This record gives sequence, C-alpha cells and structure tokens, in this order.
Amino acid sequence: MKNVLKLIGLYALIYIVYTVLFVLLFHTGILAGMEVLMYRGIVFIIVTGILSAVTMGVIRKFWDFISIRDIIMIFVIFCCVNMVLFTLIPVTVERSVSVFMLSYMDENSDQSFTEEDVQEIFTSKYVVDYGAFEKRFDEQIATGTLVDNGDGTYSITDSGRRIVKMFRIVADWFNTDKRLVYPNEN
Repeated sequence: MKNVLKLIGLYALIYIVYTVLFVLLFHTGILAGMEVLMYRGIVFIIVTGILSAVTMGVIRKFWDFISIRDIIMIFVIFCCVNMVLFTLIPVTVERSVSVFMLSYMDENSDQSFTEEDVQEIFTSKYVVDYGAFEKRFDEQIATGTLVDNGDGTYSITDSGRRIVKMFRIVADWFNTDKRLVYPNEN
C-alpha cells in the first residue's frame, strides 16, 4: 500500500511539473514560427510527455517498484489529459466567437448592446480588424488542406478532403449542426 501511495504521488508530481513546463513553453520563442497554435501545442505535449516518461525512467533506477508499464502510463496519461485540456481551453479561447463577444461586452460593460450591435462589432473587429478569416485561411494553406494555384485561386487538397470527410463523420456521430459541414445544403 505504501508503494501504491508513493506511485500515485509520483505520477501527480511528474504530471504537475511537466504540465507547468508545457505551459511555460508557450512563453518562449521555441517554435514561434509555427503559427498554428494547435500544432505547436501538440509538439509541446509530445516533448513534455517524453520528458515525463524519461523522468519516470530515471526514478525507476532508485525505486524498483516502478515498472516499464508506469513509464508508458505516465506518457499516455500526460499526453491524453493535456491534449484534452489544451484543445478544450486554449484552442477554444483562440478561436471562439463566444469568447470574443463576451470579452468585448465585459470591456464595455457600461453599455448595452442590441444583437445587431454585437454582430456589427464582431464583423468589423474580429473578422476585419483582427483578420480572423485571413488567419484561418492562411492556416489551411500552411497545413496543406488548401493549395495556391498560382493564379490568385485556391483549391482544396486531398488532405483537405479527408479532413472534411472526418468532420462530417464526427458531425453525424455527435449530431452537430450539419450546416457547417454541408454549407450548400439547407
């Protein structure tokens, strides 16, 4: 029982230490040229996950009750939990219309807004001033889902088509709003 408690404590400590490192990496210049937050986060999760496993492996030299399974498990648990948290929170914050809308209204809480006011603010600030469309469009080119045809036009790639198919499957499985994955259908 004592070893089980030590192991639980060790898992928790390693998870916390490397999660803090994961977050801190976003405040460095490392991979700053990687403009797609999701991809940068995935790389950081894998790197810090590997470091957590290496740490568990080093500790195994001193505590013989730690097994190879524990080394694999710390990597899997670390990566899975942090991927869920990363995509659920920071990636959502970066992309969310709701976050922008609520934040804008909070910063201007001395005013009230009609629905049309908020829609106009969203369009003029988020879409136009902040380049929301351009950012997402450029991400698709960078990720290889769109290709520049060289004549001012763009086409979807096979990779882009595969992603759309995946999105449509997910939309069907979870019964989400189909207009986003079938924009030409009513």
